[in-house]
Amino acid sequence: MNYVSKAGMASLIAIFGLTAVGCDGDDGQDGAHTRVLDLAPGPVCANGGVEFGMGFDSNGDGELSDDEITETKVVCNGEDGANGTNALVNLTAELAGGNCEAGGYRVDTGLDNGDGGGTAGNSLLEAGEVDTTSYVCHGVDGFTVLTTLTAAAPASCPDGGQRLDIGLDNGDNSGTARDGTLQTGEIDSTGYICSGTDGASGSDGQTTLVKQDTPSITDCPYGGVTVTSGLDNGDGGGTASNAVLESGEVDYTHHVCNGDQGGGGSQLVDSNGAVLGSVLGATLTEITLRTPDPYNYLLNIAWDGSFLDKFTVYSAAGCTGDAHIYIDGTPNVSIPAKSAFWAGKEGQFMVPNGTGSIANQSLSYESFWEAGNCTELTGSEDMWAATLMSATSIGLPATITPPLSLQ
Repeated sequence: MNYVSKAGMASLIAIFGLTAVGCDGDDGQDGAHTRVLDLAPGPVCANGGVEFGMGFDSNGDGELSDDEITETKVVCNGEDGANGTNALVNLTAELAGGNCEAGGYRVDTGLDNGDGGGTAGNSLLEAGEVDTTSYVCHGVDGFTVLTTLTAAAPASCPDGGQRLDIGLDNGDNSGTARDGTLQTGEIDSTGYICSGTDGASGSDGQTTLVKQDTPSITDCPYGGVTVTSGLDNGDGGGTASNAVLESGEVDYTHHVCNGDQGGGGSQLVDSNGAVLGSVLGATLTEITLRTPDPYNYLLNIAWDGSFLDKFTVYSAAGCTGDAHIYIDGTPNVSIPAKSAFWAGKEGQFMVPNGTGSIANQSLSYESFWEAGNCTELTGSEDMWAATLMSATSIGLPATITPPLSLQ
């Protein structure tokens, strides 16, 4: 649905999926937990068995709920008989090393059948009885990407311009890690955005404009900054010399992505001291944050405490029926289940249906809402089915009082 695609739409940036070698931060959630459920005889295990779920207790309630489980293993019992054996599971700590860089857990499963010189039926999973081994690993803190814009030296930009420095806040070359300042030794790359040269007639060249925005979740899964620049020359149907960098005038695009912050970072609060969540990224207009435990929803909020009206697609005419999340129509794109997109017409958030990392699907529509207007248009596009949720149900206060600040 190219007609409704919007370049530069801000998308959220966090992935809560846990894999066998997934990443988490030193200051992030607690270590991996397990949940063991007995399975009754049925289509999964004809003679019953054990379902072993692994994941992180993100809401800190001491138990794993369904949406906190990121990996599941099923071990089925053998057929009933005099010589039948039980399925056993061992969970042991794994030290930092080749299997898990920051340590984690080793999971061994097998039957209590005496294989490899073991003793059958002794309710101990011995070394020779282990059939499968997997690892659930702790993550390592990532570092925030920082950018600075300063006036370019005449040798680099004879007609003026800006110098763009980019690097991780990792303390390289005797710098101070995680201090929020891009120091000289931390700079990994430098570019120059130069103004145009005066024309032969003596009139000034076009001004170079630079804009920072929040990247899409596919470009930067953990947030960051998208930097675009170009001449204010009216290319692509834009308006020349209006001091606004329009989509057709963009000559350069660069995504500067954060690493996984593991739940750390600054807290965003309003003027009443209400905590809105952990900051994962910010631009001049909005902040990307994760709401406090146990909610942990990803969303964008403007610096004035308002929410930007996202593009909302509806299953019925007149912007009614089921609300769908639309990003750009690209098929086979996944977003985290705990992502929240503001639906201005409804005054609520759209949250994708499902758990883990959710892929889009082809859905039919009859209308869409954008910038306060409803447009009738029928078709089908790759989108996400969604449920409408209030601000308080995803962990935000009912009323947000600006100005917002970081703590």
